[in-house]
Amino acid sequence: MAAVINHSQAGSGGRRAIVLGVLCGLAVALIWSSWSVATRFAVTTTLGPHDVTFLRFGVSALLLWPILVRNGFGIERIGVVRMLVMVLGAGVPFMMLGSVGMQFAPASHVATLMIGTMPIWVAVLSGLFFGERFAKPQLAGMGVVVAGVFCIGGYALFANRAAGEWRGDLLFLLAGLCFASFTIAQRRSGVSPWHATALVNVCSAVLFAPVYFIWLKPKLFSAPPAAVAFQVVAQGIAVAILGMYFYTEAVRRLGAPRAAIFGALAPGFAVLIGMLFLKEVPAPVTLVGIALVMGGAALVVMGGRRRPSVNDRNPARTNKTG
Repeated sequence: MAAVINHSQAGSGGRRAIVLGVLCGLAVALIWSSWSVATRFAVTTTLGPHDVTFLRFGVSALLLWPILVRNGFGIERIGVVRMLVMVLGAGVPFMMLGSVGMQFAPASHVATLMIGTMPIWVAVLSGLFFGERFAKPQLAGMGVVVAGVFCIGGYALFANRAAGEWRGDLLFLLAGLCFASFTIAQRRSGVSPWHATALVNVCSAVLFAPVYFIWLKPKLFSAPPAAVAFQVVAQGIAVAILGMYFYTEAVRRLGAPRAAIFGALAPGFAVLIGMLFLKEVPAPVTLVGIALVMGGAALVVMGGRRRPSVNDRNPARTNKTG
């Protein structure tokens, strides 16, 4: 009787962990997509790419520096080259590429070509530099993503050539490549996601602040205070802090592959939010491209070969446990 109760409690706890993990994953997708819409709004109204970049790292650095003080920079552990890849990949170059691109292309392109293609860039870099091999569903997913990118980029190049959307699309792809480089370097650095996030944000803020105030033209002091306050929350708190928290919780409760799949939902959310707040309605060809990228990214993330568990290798043990 006790065994039955314990088994029931364990099952209930497992279901609760899955439900919480799914909610955390949905929160991540919503935060990422909302960030793309908020940044697109900022750089096309009262602020510039350099302003949102400063807010992105300046605010989060103030909140995350205690983690870096406690854990140190860890240069000996991480290595100079890997640390540079991390700081540049998720730091100022990544943010500037994305925010400048948002001056040309709509929010749905941001979420699709920057966030949606990150798993593809990670897979490509892993294969090129570390010899990682991929299952057939993953290779098929990469092909589907490429087809989606051609749908979006081709339409932007030919139909919206005058608007220059293709420039933004190209910058989004480069930004996705930057963040993919950070992802691989962080995985191999041996440091936790929170430590890596603190390292990137504090170093980026320290390096970018003098450039921002001396050589660039800050608009923070002339922009409406409400607009600046909104970007403080969107850039420095929602993405850097809440996004990381929910993502790590999703990974802890669901595992990395299932948690990563929620990133493929960001383009769809971005389309809906962009239509609602920015009145950006994608063309039918663009919607097809977005759907292809979402589906292809899901295949890449979930299509890997599953390693057999202990129970798979020893069915008798499973029967005995049950």
